Amino acid sequence: MTERYLEMHSTSSTILCCPLSIQVRQTTSQQVLSMRTTFMAVGISALILSIGNVLLLLFRANVPTPEIERELPRMLPPAPPRPPPPYWQPRPTSSEKHVGAIWRWLGYESTKLSNETLAVLDCGLSHCPDARRPSVDKVVWVEWVWQLQYVGNERIYVYSAYYDDRPAAGHLPSIRVLALSTFRRDINITCAVWYDGVDRPYVVRAIVNYDAGSGYGFDRQIYREYAYICPLPTSRPIPTDISILGGPDACPGVAGYSTLVPVQRTPATEHQPIEFGVCVTAGYGFIEPEVLVEWVELNRMYGAAEINLYDVWYSENMSTVFNYYQGLDVLRVHALPHPRANHSSWFFNKVRNLRMIALNDCQLKCMYRYR
Repeated sequence: MTERYLEMHSTSSTILCCPLSIQVRQTTSQQVLSMRTTFMAVGISALILSIGNVLLLLFRANVPTPEIERELPRMLPPAPPRPPPPYWQPRPTSSEKHVGAIWRWLGYESTKLSNETLAVLDCGLSHCPDARRPSVDKVVWVEWVWQLQYVGNERIYVYSAYYDDRPAAGHLPSIRVLALSTFRRDINITCAVWYDGVDRPYVVRAIVNYDAGSGYGFDRQIYREYAYICPLPTSRPIPTDISILGGPDACPGVAGYSTLVPVQRTPATEHQPIEFGVCVTAGYGFIEPEVLVEWVELNRMYGAAEINLYDVWYSENMSTVFNYYQGLDVLRVHALPHPRANHSSWFFNKVRNLRMIALNDCQLKCMYRYR
């Protein structure tokens, strides 16, 4: 009886276990199927991401790098042509008599060279014996403030030139020329320094500032900002003008020079006339007049006695504020339109292409003006 009972009990247990085994197998199959589906989804997502990354890399390879920005679709229209606004600071002229009178008034006597000075300059004067000072009608002006020198297909736009006799700048003075050029940084740049009463230029090779930025592209040419340093052999007299030439030839040839930039200088004084001045880089666009007033007054609260702005293209709505603060001798607005202002390229490239020129010009213009 006992054996039969055990046999029957075993048989019933087996019968009861079969449905449970079938249910476990079904659950396991569903889990495996679910895991397979998950793995396939993850794999497909990873594949899509990989393809997307490859396409993104290919796309970025065709995008201009920050190092040399080429022409991009313009976000703003080019600045419309306009006459020089009345609030622009007057530019220096290239009149020999006028410049000589200035230096005599400042106590430097005549700018004409003595025989001793001519002997010192003789080496540089003999480099280009056929070169002559360009007449006013030979000077090529661009956007009212730039002078243009063509050298083949290359261009040099000269903005300003300053006589620098700071002791920290060197034992002998130099002329610092601020320019925008299509020449590469390894191309020779030649300075033609003009003295009052001398018909030939003192020719010297310029020291090129190699940290001038990567530049911006216009018509397949890269325009870079430069500060050319033209060493002088003597501190007196002061040169009146300077011309710039680029390329392997130190002399201009038959075409001659088309730039004649006046050399500016603020004489050193024991005490600077202004304690605290502000230089602002190249500016542009529309600014609400009340915002401009607030900004100027804030700088005055901080102690700024004079503020310098460089006008690439400011909206005309700011002219009233400009005129008001100019009347108070608080604000000076300097003209700085881009020489390719009418070029149909991205407007911000033109603004960024002038930032270093604006700050360097302000620093050189005011080096003995602000403490």
